[in-house]
Amino acid sequence: MITTLDSLEDLKKSISDLNKEIDIDNLLKIDLPFIESQAGFTIMHIPSYGGEQYSNLIFATEKETLIYTSLKTKKSEEKFNKIVKKKYGESTVSMFILLRAVLKNYSLEFLRIREMMNKLELDPVLDSIEGAGRYLRNLTDRLEGLFQIIIELKEDEVKCFNIAFISFDYELFTAEARYWLERCRSHNYRISSLRTKSEMRSNRELNDTMKKLTVIMTFLTIASIVVNVPGTVGAIFGIPALSDTYFKAHTPLLVIVLILTTAVSMVLGIFYWKFLNLKQK
Repeated sequence: MITTLDSLEDLKKSISDLNKEIDIDNLLKIDLPFIESQAGFTIMHIPSYGGEQYSNLIFATEKETLIYTSLKTKKSEEKFNKIVKKKYGESTVSMFILLRAVLKNYSLEFLRIREMMNKLELDPVLDSIEGAGRYLRNLTDRLEGLFQIIIELKEDEVKCFNIAFISFDYELFTAEARYWLERCRSHNYRISSLRTKSEMRSNRELNDTMKKLTVIMTFLTIASIVVNVPGTVGAIFGIPALSDTYFKAHTPLLVIVLILTTAVSMVLGIFYWKFLNLKQK
């Protein structure tokens, strides 16, 4: 008999009623897919994505199958109607349907991460890239754990799971799981590519900033030269001993010299400024 439970407390009580001692709380702390088969029962836990309730757990014995899941799954399908009537048919079908639902959940999470990476191709922000990388690594680990369970169910003698009942569907499912796992692994290289793009963008922005700072410093240097040259000349001419002895009779000439030195320094500054602009282009 298949029983779908909506709360962990109901699951714990149902397992206790079957005289089985299992620490469900510690089991749910495991963030990777997990399966264990002992004498008289098999328990399988697979975390999923979406919502607060993200755990999926099956406890199966010869006569009872308890299901606690956050995913929308069917109890069975029409093509499995004959199978569920066989010994271990219910547990086999229930575990297979849950595995298939989890794989779909993982594939949707992969598509979400891929969409995030597509946006990062246009705007490679390093913090967002690292976040996407963490999500992808976590998903890859979970897919590897799920694939390991698929292999164990196929190779090991788990009493409550008879692969002969669903051999064709299971082969197709295994191929699909391998496909999504390989896609996750290949996109890990894409994360490295996005990091490189982000570094190149940062270097380009740094170079642009350095160019702007160079232009600003050049402008300030030219401005200081324009001010300092006539100031220096005026200061020299303004020394009383020199001014009274040599320049007092030539005041108009002093004014002309100051104007010329100022004009020359400004012209040289303008030419240098244009030279820098041409060089940057």
